[in-house]
Amino acid sequence: MTDRKNTGILKCAILTMSFVQMGTNGIAPILAQIAAEFPSASASAIQFLMTFPSIFCVIFTMLAALLSNRLPKKILALAGLSIVSAGGVLACLFHGSLEILFVWAAFLGIGIGMTAPIAPSLINELFSGAERQTLLGLQNSAANVGSMLMTFLGGFLAAAGWNFGYLVYLLGIPGILFTLKGVPSRTVSAKDAGEVRQPPFRLVILPEMLIAFVFLMLFSSGPANLSMLVEERALGGSAVSGVMSTLFLLGGTIAGILYGRIAGKLGEKTIPLGGILLAVGALLISAAGNVFVLSAGCLIAGSSISMVMPCCMGAASRLPGYETLSSAMILSSSNVGVFIMPLLTSVTAVVTRSEATSYRFVAVALIAAVLAVITALPRRKAS
Repeated sequence: MTDRKNTGILKCAILTMSFVQMGTNGIAPILAQIAAEFPSASASAIQFLMTFPSIFCVIFTMLAALLSNRLPKKILALAGLSIVSAGGVLACLFHGSLEILFVWAAFLGIGIGMTAPIAPSLINELFSGAERQTLLGLQNSAANVGSMLMTFLGGFLAAAGWNFGYLVYLLGIPGILFTLKGVPSRTVSAKDAGEVRQPPFRLVILPEMLIAFVFLMLFSSGPANLSMLVEERALGGSAVSGVMSTLFLLGGTIAGILYGRIAGKLGEKTIPLGGILLAVGALLISAAGNVFVLSAGCLIAGSSISMVMPCCMGAASRLPGYETLSSAMILSSSNVGVFIMPLLTSVTAVVTRSEATSYRFVAVALIAAVLAVITALPRRKAS
């Protein structure tokens, strides 16, 4: 009974620490107000506040993986969650220049990077079989829920002043509390590792790293271009854009809850399914002439991430003893994909000789369809 209770608290810790995994979306609702506060700053400089943390996510995700051989994962998760929460509070209190906001953006990237690989590595190390698949799907859902909560609450908090929007990062506190209570305090040291002979590290997760890189580059272009498409098609204002972004995340949340059952039947074929969902959703968005079609496209495209990423993260268990490092490498490659996403917009504009937002979604659909075909082809299992 006690074991089951402790396992339940551990699962809550894994899910609540995942709330901050997509935390870079947290300031999306206040970007326009920040732009108004600093009128001399360019639009790209303001938008860079959202992508800037990705650089630090990549660095500190890998650093957390290396430190996990010497420090307990509990300590790393607590440190990361505390830095995220502290960054939000500091940004709320000290926000007199754009430069200082970039400092707090770096804080957020550091904290998210330290926390992000811990949840999937705990799942891969401590659970197996159908329970592992279900938890990986739920963990991805929790990341979407956290992003939705930040986006939703940020708008309300910003009514008291745009700087209060940064307080959404206090969403790291539930993760801190459950991690303190539920994550075991044990260190996997080099000595311990020597007792259980580990195989040498091999890059058996390279296919998943490449898939995560390409997929996140495509997926992240959706929310980044939705508001422009809404304006271009005269489908509404910022309220409609906000709802569409929420539907994007909601699609991922629902699909994540169902992932365990779907993966039980399809296995690794959930990745091509995710590519198909993203392609269909992006095509619907590109052709949307009304809010209903746009909503359907957002839900379908948004659901794709919960078919692809849990399967990629599950591959981190392929080489026992390196679960945290493998999780970190997959997450890092996905963050690089997010960071270079604007290049896709530039290339699409050059190829189509048009700045129309709809062409960007067509490009996403075409590349996603190719990704679906390639990942559907049989491949050799890593030995």
